[in-house]
Amino acid sequence: MLYLALFQKSFQRMMTYRAATLAGIATNFFFGLLRAYLFIAVFEASGQAQIAGYSLKDAITFTALTQAIGMPIAILQWWWEVMRTIRSGEIVSDLTKPFHYFGFWLARDLGRAAFHFIFRGLPILLFFPLFFELRWPDSLAHWGLFLLSVLLAVLISFCWRFLINLSAFWFLDAMGIGRFAWLTMTFFSGFLVPVAFFPDWLRYVVNLTPMPAMVNTPIEVYLGIVQGTELWAALGSQLAWAVGMGLLCEWVYRRGVRRLIIQGG
Repeated sequence: MLYLALFQKSFQRMMTYRAATLAGIATNFFFGLLRAYLFIAVFEASGQAQIAGYSLKDAITFTALTQAIGMPIAILQWWWEVMRTIRSGEIVSDLTKPFHYFGFWLARDLGRAAFHFIFRGLPILLFFPLFFELRWPDSLAHWGLFLLSVLLAVLISFCWRFLINLSAFWFLDAMGIGRFAWLTMTFFSGFLVPVAFFPDWLRYVVNLTPMPAMVNTPIEVYLGIVQGTELWAALGSQLAWAVGMGLLCEWVYRRGVRRLIIQGG
């Protein structure tokens, strides 16, 4: 099957960058330690055992997890490939090929995300306990729900990045839009600090967007902050965002292609 082959090729392609992978693990781990010590300082300064429902152990686990899934979700490295094909004109040749454009790039991105989860994410989770005590899921089912949430987060992240890349159909300086979108994703997804730490008004606004579903939701699933009906509601919300944004991607792509053809591109 074409899309499975694309997934495998993308995974294998990432395996050729061994030195970059090792350097990335070291960098992620170093900054993860710095962030963990910042949380320690915050908790010590506050004198509280919990902040916004997070204990210090939860906060340090949050740090390890965000560093681990930052590359699979592409927060630590933005994605410009579709934008480059539009700007260079390569997309014209892609339009003649017998594949679904959105599915083609999704399969490649899932291969990239799988590689980073295994070879950059898991080592972070294995090394962090050498310095700090982490919280771990208490059952295989809990692990499974977390992995499902991460998969949905990757899908939502891809749709967000794909949509921003498609802006190159309309804007010459789409790179600027991409950088702003990356900053928005970094701050409002719950990557730097949990969304629970935000002021009430900001938390309300952010929860109306897909941002928390990219990082905050998988973390809360892992830590057991959402349980029972709240857990299924969180996963259902992720699924709804993934499907809705996927349909939006398809609509925007078709509009962009029509514009390209009308202009003689």
